[in-house]
This record gives sequence, structure tokens and C-alpha cells, in this order.
Amino acid sequence: MRVLQRFKTGLILTRDSLAVLRNHPDLVLFPLISGLATLLFGVVLYLTVFVGGVLGGGLEYVALFGLYFVTTFVASFFTAALVSSVEDAFHNRNPTLRGGIAAAWNKKTELAVWSVISAVVGVLLRSLERSDSALSRIIAGFFALGWTITTFFVIPVIVFEDVSVSEMFSKSAGTFRETWGETFSSTLGIGLIQFALWVVGMALVVAVGGLLFMILPAVGTSTVILGGVGLTICVYLIGQTVQGIAKTALYVYAAEGLIPSEFDNFDFETMGGRTHSANRDSPPVTAPK
Repeated sequence: MRVLQRFKTGLILTRDSLAVLRNHPDLVLFPLISGLATLLFGVVLYLTVFVGGVLGGGLEYVALFGLYFVTTFVASFFTAALVSSVEDAFHNRNPTLRGGIAAAWNKKTELAVWSVISAVVGVLLRSLERSDSALSRIIAGFFALGWTITTFFVIPVIVFEDVSVSEMFSKSAGTFRETWGETFSSTLGIGLIQFALWVVGMALVVAVGGLLFMILPAVGTSTVILGGVGLTICVYLIGQTVQGIAKTALYVYAAEGLIPSEFDNFDFETMGGRTHSANRDSPPVTAPK
């Protein structure tokens, strides 16, 4: 029953996070800019990796480290900006693109350290995955799963807490361990919503494209292709934004005892260890609507 309750509260967390996005649609700009910047740098750096692989001599791994570092830093930077902006929304401050970027810039050193560590791990995993040893590939798979779990809350930790490198990982792992049900079910809920939106949207795109195809085949085909690509991008951006909102909601409550108004139907108190901060004795406060 406890497991089912965690899943239920996670799904409620997803619904309330969508309400925040509905009230502040500009939050989707952060994953949009992040995606565009990562794509731009990724294409250039991937070519560098390819050239390094051709030249050999270990240059491929040097280039691969650069690729992982830059893409991780860009993605982490704008995720930090999103998390900071969501906190502004929770405190009834108007979140802005400029304000979010400024907040992330204040954490640039911590984000760079995290990106270096992530890049090193990425190179090691790539090396294990390309090994001829089946055991090495199995180890890489398990390590990758553990790494994902351990670092799931790293960005909120960096944004909201002044911690050392080791504490960065321990606090992130601890948060995941104590909120695994809500984390998993909210992630699942977001995925289901993304899939439902994509299916409904694609049905409409195909229907419109089919009608146009009967008149002008080229226009109909272009409508389906471009519409499908655009829809997929939009659904992805919504999912990334909602996931950032859900993570931030858990951290704001834990750090300040504040229940954002959109989450007043979410029972934070029953979540267990993560919600009982040893440094906070005052009762939770619901943000004014």
C-alpha cells in the first residue's frame, strides 16, 4: 500500500506541475534554448570526435571529453536557470529569462565542476561499452543506471544548497532514495502525458496532411513531416519543463517548508525522511495564491 501511495502522490505532483507551467508558460524557454545550444555545440564537437577517431592516438577520448563537458554544462546551466525561475514562481515573484540565467551564472563554478565529473564518467562508460568484454558492458550498464539515480537531483542541490562535491552527490542520492516513489511515478506520469499529447497531436497532423495530400501531394507530405517534427519538439519541451518544476517543488518544501499554491492538494508531510528537515522546526507554509 505504501508503494501505491507513493505512486499516487507522484502522479498528483505531475498534475500540479502542469498547473505551474500553465500559469507560467515562459518557463519552457529554458529547455528550448538549452536544446538549441546543445544541438549547435553537439554537431560541431561530434565532428571533432569523428576526426579524433580517425587520427587515433587517444585523441578520440580527448574530443569525447570535450563533447560531454560542453553539452553537460549547457544543459545543466539552463536547467539551473529553470529551477531558479520555478522557485521565483513559487514565491509569487515573476520569473524571467534574464533572472533565471543570472541565477545560473552565479553557480557557474559548481556547474562546471559537475560537468567535468560527468564528462569523465561519460568517457569511462563509453570505453567500457565499446570493450570486447561482455562483463565490461554489463558493468557499464549497471554503473550507468546507478549514476543516473545518484545524480538525478544534482542540479537542484547545486542551485539551493552550498555544498562540497561529495555532498553534492550524497544529497542528490539521498533525495532520490527518500522520494523514489514520487520521483518514479512523476517521471512515469510525465512520460504518459507526453505520449498522449504526441498521439493526439500526430492524429490531427496526419488527418490534416491527408486532406491536403488529396489536393496537393507535396503539401500534404510536407505538412505531416514538418508537423510531426514540430509536435515532437513541443512535447519534449513540455516534459523537460514539467520535470524541472516537480524537482523544484520537492526541494523548496524541504528547504523552506513552503508549499506552493499549485501544490496545496499534495501531501508533502506523508513522504517520509526527505520532507522532515532537521534544520527546520516551523510548520509548513502555503504560498498565497
